[in-house]
Amino acid sequence: MRWMALPVAAITGLFALTTPAAAAWHGYISHPLGFAFALPATPNELKIEKTNYKGAVAGTDDAMVWSTVQDNIEYKVLVVDTTAQARQSATLLGEAEYIFQDGKKLLMDSFGRVDRHYGRKLTVDLPNNGGRRIGCFYFINGRIVSLQATVLPANGDYDNPEIARFIDSITFFPERAADDDTELPLQK
Repeated sequence: MRWMALPVAAITGLFALTTPAAAAWHGYISHPLGFAFALPATPNELKIEKTNYKGAVAGTDDAMVWSTVQDNIEYKVLVVDTTAQARQSATLLGEAEYIFQDGKKLLMDSFGRVDRHYGRKLTVDLPNNGGRRIGCFYFINGRIVSLQATVLPANGDYDNPEIARFIDSITFFPERAADDDTELPLQK
């Protein structure tokens, strides 16, 4: 039996050296915006920016983006303030989904529900072999909330489970978030 211990230990050690290091996942929450999510980036790796969102129905609205790139996968959270047009929630959400998939090859389009909120999940191939992107869209408290993950060609693993883990991590019940989740800073 001892003669088997050495080969098993050698194979285990070799496997540990060839397995890529998994990034540590961190939880984030925004109490003012009413949602939480997780992604493989520390707070100092998360880029925060304020931008403008443009749509034919929505017009030009303020938006906040939190993003990071880990292992050639781009993770992005987009929140668009459409409170002035909140009565058109279905149209605004449909427009955001259309903008997401316009000019791309649509692979998957499904409806879902998270914490009593209906939303939509789409997967597209980007033009010119630019990668694959998956996104989910919800309309919460007058805002479009979207989580998007793009597997870049340098990664090439379009079935990477990390992107689904990110997209499915969203919750709209703050009590479901972990106690040590980091509060998302809001861009002024």
